[in-house]
Amino acid sequence: MKKRTSLFLALLLVLVMAALSVSPAFAISTADAKAQVRAYHRHSLGLTSVKNARDLGGYKTKDGRTVKFGKLLRTGELVNVSAADKKKLVNKYRVKKDIDLRSADDIERNGADVKLPGATYYHFPYSFDLLDSYLRSPAGLELTVYQIMDLVRLDFKGDAISNYFEAGYMSMYVTEKGLSLFRNFFDQLLAANGDTVLFHCVSGKDRTGNAAMLLLSALGVDKETIVEDFMLSNYYFTEDREALYDRVYSTIPSEQIAKDISSFAGVKRNWIRRSYDIIETHYGSVDGFLKKGLGLTNKDLKKLQKAYLQ
Repeated sequence: MKKRTSLFLALLLVLVMAALSVSPAFAISTADAKAQVRAYHRHSLGLTSVKNARDLGGYKTKDGRTVKFGKLLRTGELVNVSAADKKKLVNKYRVKKDIDLRSADDIERNGADVKLPGATYYHFPYSFDLLDSYLRSPAGLELTVYQIMDLVRLDFKGDAISNYFEAGYMSMYVTEKGLSLFRNFFDQLLAANGDTVLFHCVSGKDRTGNAAMLLLSALGVDKETIVEDFMLSNYYFTEDREALYDRVYSTIPSEQIAKDISSFAGVKRNWIRRSYDIIETHYGSVDGFLKKGLGLTNKDLKKLQKAYLQ
């Protein structure tokens, strides 16, 4: 198992870290692009040194209320924050809580968060253990090194990558460390009582995306809107995705393979759908997960809604 794991990981690293080159990039439809641009300008925090920095404000709830702007911020890691962006987070948004969802390894590798004056830092570490989860899945156990090479060389459809992320998302809802992460997250939201909360992981798309899904659900936003917010990460990472596409294409000149591997720098709709699937399987609904899995009460949910809706 260790040998297969090392070979599989090495293969992914070769693809992801291949040398730079220029090649045809993927495209989205004009209608989708216009919709994403509108959402981008509406929700962007306007930060230049923090990736995927956006505001959950403006989303409508099912009962007609609206999430307040400037109160719930989701971003990438706060490591190399410029002076201007730091000033904006402190003076404009008045961030009171910085919730870091990165693992200890993430912090050791990338660095600690920049200290925001007036904000209290909280670290609730979580790691997907994605590779191990995938290899232990039925699909992963069936793969041999030769089959992996065949997938890449002949007809790679991105299944390995999708399983890689889907397994990580699912583990957040069925492991104690995942439940602990979300319990701590909501404890701090409740304690904030309307103050500005910023939460992030490394890229602000996977751990952060799942936390945002649960938070928006708790506030009463509909599933379709929540999924579109999740998918908006792809717009914020357009340059990163295209750069990764180019690096892979320079090694393996296949548009399909390069597009599939480039999803590492973005998100796919089926990933967050897998989160919904595992929640519904174990708890019946997101509301059931919030109450049975995390122990939130109707009083807690009403408190959150009163604090962050208008």
